[in-house]
Amino acid sequence: MGDSSEPAGPGLPSPSPPPTFPCSGCSLAPMVGKETPRPGRDITGHLTFPLLSVTLLVSFGSSMLYGYNLAVVNSPAVHIKAFYNTTWSQRYGHGLAPGPLTLLYSLTVSTFSLGGLVGSLLVGVLVERYGRNGALSRSSLLVLLAGGFMGFSRELGSPEMVIIGRCITGIHSGICLSVVPLYLGEIAPKNLRGFLGLVPSIFICLGVFSAQVLGLPELLGEDRFWPLFLSVVVIPASLQLLLLHCFPESPRYLLIERDDVCGTTRALCRFLGTPDVQGVIEEMKEEQQSLSSVEMVSVWQLLWDRSVHWQTLSVVVVNAGMQLSGIDAIWFYTNTIFEKAGIPISQIPYATVGTGTVEVVAGLIGVSDEQRWTQPLSARALLTAPSTIKWGVVWMDPKCQLCHSTSPLLGGKRFGRKMRWKDGMRGAQFV
Repeated sequence: MGDSSEPAGPGLPSPSPPPTFPCSGCSLAPMVGKETPRPGRDITGHLTFPLLSVTLLVSFGSSMLYGYNLAVVNSPAVHIKAFYNTTWSQRYGHGLAPGPLTLLYSLTVSTFSLGGLVGSLLVGVLVERYGRNGALSRSSLLVLLAGGFMGFSRELGSPEMVIIGRCITGIHSGICLSVVPLYLGEIAPKNLRGFLGLVPSIFICLGVFSAQVLGLPELLGEDRFWPLFLSVVVIPASLQLLLLHCFPESPRYLLIERDDVCGTTRALCRFLGTPDVQGVIEEMKEEQQSLSSVEMVSVWQLLWDRSVHWQTLSVVVVNAGMQLSGIDAIWFYTNTIFEKAGIPISQIPYATVGTGTVEVVAGLIGVSDEQRWTQPLSARALLTAPSTIKWGVVWMDPKCQLCHSTSPLLGGKRFGRKMRWKDGMRGAQFV
């Protein structure tokens, strides 16, 4: 019998060489009975169980906490002010006047946004040093620390602990608001990036709604429960901290930042559910080569770069319009607004839940409209159209959801490559 490695005779096709694998542990053998897709062409991808699981996990453990912390201080506002006043009396022998008391409570509310600004500025360093998965895991520790500060603040008689806890949760939100869409965008196939990128926006609405429901008098809305109400965030964060390490790091980070071909292959095989990922790897290698010729700039250099002035201005205008739409006032001061409007105090918590319900429905409308309108309409038309019809209350939240989802599109590829992490621009709203 002849050796199988001998060349084929005239007119006969040469036998194909055996497949080569980047490493021994990658298990890239073709699946029996299934057609192998052509590299880089047929891999449009489907929603695999690991992909769905990690999307729900990071949306629940990170994005939902952002929405929860936006609305959590609304319901216990009276109880928190009473705690501040009582503590001040015990320390100095007299209570706070209405003006300083309101100022102290306003500091408690606004320090969340200041923390978010700090967190958003740390994103670039964290995702390059620890990766996308690692940055999310480590940020969960901030929530546990903040929950401890706020949960034990009344027992220790320290209003400062509430303010510090709120600032730490803001840092966590500033980090996660950028890292979550960045991570999901890099692990998802191209045809699912839009859908998976919208899931965190829906969970933000659910977080606001959860805070409003838990703030009802029948649940955690009583005076004795407000420290627990503020520290409930440790439960989703703990779940994410325990389970997120079960999922691989971003394949793009492993290949471009760490040059780990074997780890990239394993991550792609798990997320995409196919053994043939060579085409995807080649595409990322081409991106790596193109990025090697791009000069990285700081935020200050970016602001002075005339070549991207319009892209920078578009990000600023979109996020400023979202923040100045009045939605933050609804989240932070719903009870006060309804009380000034003449609604009976006993009915205000349920009216607040009604606003949360409208927000969830409106958020679903906003993200579904983006999916349906992205093809025929440009990103600019998609953002400006809701602004012209914002006279209805229900339209306020779809506008915000569309801003969350499409503001990175206005930045463009050139702007994204300069910043190295295009979806990280989502943190600009904290500015």
